[in-house]
Amino acid sequence: MMICTNRKGDVFEEFIKTKEDQFDNIDINPITHALVVAKNKDGFLLLFNSWKKNWELPGGMIEAGETLRDCAEREMFEETNQIPERIEFRGLMKFTLKSGKVEYGGLFSADIELERPFLKNDEANKIIFWDGTTEIGYIDEIDKELLKYY
Repeated sequence: MMICTNRKGDVFEEFIKTKEDQFDNIDINPITHALVVAKNKDGFLLLFNSWKKNWELPGGMIEAGETLRDCAEREMFEETNQIPERIEFRGLMKFTLKSGKVEYGGLFSADIELERPFLKNDEANKIIFWDGTTEIGYIDEIDKELLKYY
């Protein structure tokens, strides 16, 4: 059951609600990445991806020896310089990429109480705490849909 498709042709197929300590029992492969839907009093944390030229959620690929949670926290810090006061596992996302490859990722929600200064980096050249309505430019459709899972 398709949830949404982005302009690249990648499809968000399914959200699998599970507990963080139980997804090892589910027959899914590969789990490749983690994404974070983070929020503060002003709105949702988005970064402007310098390569893709669009707004998206913090997140990225799991490194060797890393847990999904480790990946989510590391990517959020590397890309946005933000450290959440709370981070909670929400479930697994199933994607079918335009190439036909199927992959899964972990989704986390997070609360940011103290906004830290943004440090421009290779992947992101700015961040915003988006109120959900202000026009800011193109936001990846899948990432926009994932805001609902906060």
